Amino acid sequence: MNANKSDMEVVSLCRIKNLSRMLLAFGLMMALFLGGMPRAWAQDSWVVYLYMCGSDLETNNSFATENLQDLRKVALPENVKFVVQTGGAEKWHMAGVPSDAIARYVLDNQGWHQVEKLPDASMGVSSTLEGFLRFAKENYPAEHRMLIFWDHGGGSIDGVCSDERDEKTLQLADIKRALTAVEKNDVNKPAFDVVCFDTCLMATLETANVFQGYAKYMVASQELMPGTGTDYTSWAGKVAQNPAIDALSLSKEICDSFMARCEKFDVHEKATLSVLDMSKLPAVNAAYERMGQEALQQVKSSPVYFFTGFNRVAYEVENYGPNSAVEEQWTNMVDLGSLAAGMTELPSAADVSRAVDAAVVYRVAGPYRQYGKGLSCYYNLDGQQETVAKYTHLPQVSNSFASVYSQMVATGSNGKPLYAFDLSKVADIPITWDGNNVAVVQVPPQDANGISSVNCYLVQNLPDGKLYYLGSDAKVQADWAGGVFKAGFDGLWPGLNGHIIYMSMDESRAGYNLYNSLILINGEKYSLHSAFNHSEGKFEILGAYKVSKDGFLDREIRMLKQGDKITPLFLDSNAKIVNGETFTLTAEPQLADVALPDGRYEYYFNFSAPQNDDVLSDSVVYTVTGGQIQVEKS
Repeated sequence: MNANKSDMEVVSLCRIKNLSRMLLAFGLMMALFLGGMPRAWAQDSWVVYLYMCGSDLETNNSFATENLQDLRKVALPENVKFVVQTGGAEKWHMAGVPSDAIARYVLDNQGWHQVEKLPDASMGVSSTLEGFLRFAKENYPAEHRMLIFWDHGGGSIDGVCSDERDEKTLQLADIKRALTAVEKNDVNKPAFDVVCFDTCLMATLETANVFQGYAKYMVASQELMPGTGTDYTSWAGKVAQNPAIDALSLSKEICDSFMARCEKFDVHEKATLSVLDMSKLPAVNAAYERMGQEALQQVKSSPVYFFTGFNRVAYEVENYGPNSAVEEQWTNMVDLGSLAAGMTELPSAADVSRAVDAAVVYRVAGPYRQYGKGLSCYYNLDGQQETVAKYTHLPQVSNSFASVYSQMVATGSNGKPLYAFDLSKVADIPITWDGNNVAVVQVPPQDANGISSVNCYLVQNLPDGKLYYLGSDAKVQADWAGGVFKAGFDGLWPGLNGHIIYMSMDESRAGYNLYNSLILINGEKYSLHSAFNHSEGKFEILGAYKVSKDGFLDREIRMLKQGDKITPLFLDSNAKIVNGETFTLTAEPQLADVALPDGRYEYYFNFSAPQNDDVLSDSVVYTVTGGQIQVEKS
């Protein structure tokens, strides 16, 4: 019996060993099949590359430091890391971050530590970005990778990450060059799960085209982005808690936490952030190219008619960032989906709009940015050949639209636009003024076809003979077919705590109008943004953006407060900016219509056509006395 029992034990032991070998072999086979350890036994790994060009955002406001401090609050597991490169600012406020060198850091489960310090270099050149991408890829590989650009953004034409020291900025071609040098372009297995722009204005078709084959999803803002940026504590915390999070869920979390952060700091009214599914981008580009080819056909047959209609639609959709001569800056970024939807005479335009809707898989937006579809594109709003030339040299640009815009700004031997309506036909056209204080102008219907927009100008005649342009409004009833334009006037104009300020209308929507005003706050130049809410029947101050020395608007949104010294800025008869009378906000800031001061005023219709100078109608001159309007000349 003992011998037999021993034999049984031997047999059982052999069976166990054979079973173990089979299980081991099966495990190895599965590991080879899956490219690593079986999914049930492995943990997802994430590494986030953060290219942080501090610029004046860090020097003046410590915004980069604040975001890094938020990030450092997150306790990371072993399989989640952040690789950070700093530079581009005159002064860094975070302890240990040099202002005169490029520095690289890692945040991991061991905490925050510097891993490399390099000689100073511009963060706004391709070679610096390439060096960072190569360093991060070689030293910190992971199953999932994410790339973040942090700084200013200027849209497709002006690029991103502007180094404050040498004023160089990464252009889209620079980014493309760096990516191509380090990463393999593979639409089936892109290098990055997510590319995120913690900057202004980079949710553009032209930007997305740079990352086609390099990223699964792109997260970016169409509009100016508040300096508070994305909520690193929140979304990084989600990755730390669940490294198995998928790229789309992470992208949505970035959007949701961003908007919650904007609401917390009361800077959400015009905030936007959207998620683009890069696998849907080819359909957008194909439809967009067809739309451009159809546009070219119309340019050949009826250029003035086409460009006029195109311009009308472009100004009716959401425009992003500053786009005005008053603010002295043009981003030339408009909402692509809405632009296409408005061009009903082009058969492929509807395909573009549908393709954008399919590609933008998530979007958050404040109450005064509800009409966009989440993806912008270049449109030649400023009428300049220089920006068209920049557009045509962007990577993977639409060839047909490059031709459309080139022809839009083409000039003849006399230097004048080839395809622009001759606005001299409607210059100084007379205005009638009825008993209800409604100004009416009649333009010959054939000439109305060449006009792309009409608004009203109000000018104040000062006792010393000077003229102050008080601003513009688009409250014009337009009968384009008949060429009849009407605008009422009630002797009121917006005032900040009772003081008249310059008001330039940016946009007119179904529920609101958007305005900007140039003012000095305690001696520094700002662009004050406001909205008139139709349903509430009142103005809302959205905040003031500081105007930098190069004309760009800062990401910091400053709220007016009691004690601020305000100097309204106006335009004189030579279109030069002049200072009004300084006053102090002695109460809570409030923007509301007030009665115009007694005096003489001039009222004009302003006509504009694509790529041509604006012209004014003849004026109506009237006086205001105690709120009563008396027409002197009509």
